[in-house]
Amino acid sequence: MKTVRTLYSGMDWIDQLPERERNSLESLLDSVNKHDNVYMQAENASVGQIWVAMTLLNQRMEKLESLVKAQRKALNEMNVEVDVDKHLSENLENSLRNY
Repeated sequence: MKTVRTLYSGMDWIDQLPERERNSLESLLDSVNKHDNVYMQAENASVGQIWVAMTLLNQRMEKLESLVKAQRKALNEMNVEVDVDKHLSENLENSLRNY
């Protein structure tokens, strides 16, 4: 299987990303490239590739939403009261302060 490096010449900027982000992007590109037979048929293959990436990210998000819903249901059944949204908001706010 070709690596992201061999598939994308001119993408040296990827090397300047922090390791975590670079690894995440390369993982996403590897997943997207599994569908190259589809997006290469698009009038604009680059745009098709972006739509495939968005679709894969959306699937990941839907999976996470299902997981969160199941976890909330389990917590409710255990009569555990946790304000997840409050904790998410606080964590997001603290995280954004770092930028």
